[in-house]
Amino acid sequence: MQSWPSWIPTPRFWVNAIALILLMIGFQYAIVYLWVIISILAHLLPQPIFVKLAYLFSLLAQLFPIVLLAFVHHWLHRFLDSFFPESRLPETELATGVFPSFISWWEGLYGWLVNILSSVIAFGLIMLFSPSPDLLSVFALFKTQAQSLLIVPTIIRVIIAAYLYQFEYLVHQRLIAASRQ
Repeated sequence: MQSWPSWIPTPRFWVNAIALILLMIGFQYAIVYLWVIISILAHLLPQPIFVKLAYLFSLLAQLFPIVLLAFVHHWLHRFLDSFFPESRLPETELATGVFPSFISWWEGLYGWLVNILSSVIAFGLIMLFSPSPDLLSVFALFKTQAQSLLIVPTIIRVIIAAYLYQFEYLVHQRLIAASRQ
């Protein structure tokens, strides 16, 4: 039986990429509603306090995807370990406890990196190949992404994310092979 070429992401990484992008799009929807609450607070709080709270909220909004992805990874693997134990890779440990393990925190951090990097690369490619590469038309294209998931930026993000997950896996396998020698 012929093996899967290492330069093509396996279905596992395509699923990871699609799940990540969909989760981040859902998170972006939630952030919009939170900004509505923040704007209501802007009218109720004194200006200096609101500015500090806005900076704090902005920082938390940037870092929260790491926490979100770590918990999703941990609880998904707890579910899979309980109901589908054959889906677990042999070199991974069982997910136990309520809080994410070190590996789940790594997956949260790496997922955040994949999301940011795939978005930046997709934006750059759209700008590069856009017939009118002005920022407003590209921002309008990215804004419509929330209304329709099957447009070019999302497809590019999923492809890039799948390749980044494949890259991480190959590095991980290389480290395992090196430690066995």
